[in-house]
Amino acid sequence: MFCIEYKGALVYYQISGTPSLFPPLLLLHGFLEDSRMWDGMISSLESRGLVVRVDLPGHGKSGCFDSTHTMEEMAATVFAIIKHLEIHKPIILGHSMGGYVALAYAQNYTQIGGLGLFFSTPYADSAARQMMRERSEKLVTYHKESFIRAAITQLFSKNLRPIYADKISQQIEYSLEISMKGIIAAIRGIKIRSDKTNILDQPPHALSPNKIGVFVGQTDTIIPFEKTKEWIALPGIGFNFISLHGHMGHISDTLNCTNAVIKWWSMFKKN
Repeated sequence: MFCIEYKGALVYYQISGTPSLFPPLLLLHGFLEDSRMWDGMISSLESRGLVVRVDLPGHGKSGCFDSTHTMEEMAATVFAIIKHLEIHKPIILGHSMGGYVALAYAQNYTQIGGLGLFFSTPYADSAARQMMRERSEKLVTYHKESFIRAAITQLFSKNLRPIYADKISQQIEYSLEISMKGIIAAIRGIKIRSDKTNILDQPPHALSPNKIGVFVGQTDTIIPFEKTKEWIALPGIGFNFISLHGHMGHISDTLNCTNAVIKWWSMFKKN
């Protein structure tokens, strides 16, 4: 892995594949994940072009630089990596929290060629959800391992848990590597994020026309499909993929999700 320094912390990333007619693809993981979440999809992606996978602050090998990692600050670290690599207008795809970071990036930077929300949402937390985040922060403080084991398991619907027991266990082991400080900083940042629906409704110039893709799940246990249907047809969205699975489609629906990402990515391919 490679790294840059941002506000005194080292932020790590992986880079694979080679430049091609496909623009660079930059992948952002979700909460309690790291760049390894893309392992099941990476061989198909890197065979088509340059792929950068980031460990967001406080996750994976990346350090913390504050007690709260806002989505805007995380987006700033992404911009720092893009600037360091001298990448021109990457296609940015974010899973869950990574989608929140991608939206913050699109709001603040023009150096973007496409935006993808991978089992994510433009909505801010509801009041009830914010209260849940506060309870989660307390639980992490005193029972980090119990919190992680429960949180990762709940990302899968009950019928899929026995089928993907090994994958769930592996993700739990990865998540246990994350420091308490990193988890809490992310929880605080997620809790205070703002609504970004306007980006999907009236995209910035860099994402017009039709440069936004969304990948959603009908059985998502974290982002209910009924809520997703409220925004999935907004005018700025040029591509959508609906999986029969849920929040962890990269694990439970790997082939279909990979093919969908490639299909979306190919929309930006140079002629």
